[in-house]
Amino acid sequence: MDFQPAAHIVDSNVESRTSLEKLVASMGFVAAPFASPTEYLERAAEGRRGCLLLALPAPAYTGLGTVEHLATLPDALPIIVITDCNAVPPAVRAMQLGVDAYLQKHCFSETSLWEAIHAAFARDAVQRAAYERRRSLLEQYNELSLRERHILELIVQGCDHKQIADDLNVSRRTVENRRSRIMSKLGADTFPKLIAISIELGIPAEKKPGA
Repeated sequence: MDFQPAAHIVDSNVESRTSLEKLVASMGFVAAPFASPTEYLERAAEGRRGCLLLALPAPAYTGLGTVEHLATLPDALPIIVITDCNAVPPAVRAMQLGVDAYLQKHCFSETSLWEAIHAAFARDAVQRAAYERRRSLLEQYNELSLRERHILELIVQGCDHKQIADDLNVSRRTVENRRSRIMSKLGADTFPKLIAISIELGIPAEKKPGA
């Protein structure tokens, strides 16, 4: 399902949230307001797109745990922090946690907010494509049998067909046929592409000690 990008506004202050919602909408973005991070996680649709505008009251340190939690979700959106706090350490820590922008509520310009949202939307599109591709690859990988996964690991480790056949006590033709099925299931039409997909999936390229 295709979801329209939105600026998901999380602000516990009703007046501030409403004002921010109107401002974001006036810029041409879809605004989705939430009164708390919990409400956002409960109500926001799966597969949401866009970015998260997270309002943090002063002192901003008290909300950094929430920032860290939201930033490390599997389908995390880019985060723009908007806060009354003008202290430098929370801003530095927030950036270390991966927020895309850190804006002081009473001094940022409409232009800076528009640019931050626009950049966050663009980054979300890129990371969403990567997320969807990896999820698709994992679904394809899960279709492999345990023996096929073992053969794939041996291939990535640099074993040739003869070595794999000897290791599994099967014929080289069996190994070749299974390799063909593996490539078909993973959508790899060339050997280099098979290796590239394996790297994306995180399949180890070295044998474990004692293996």
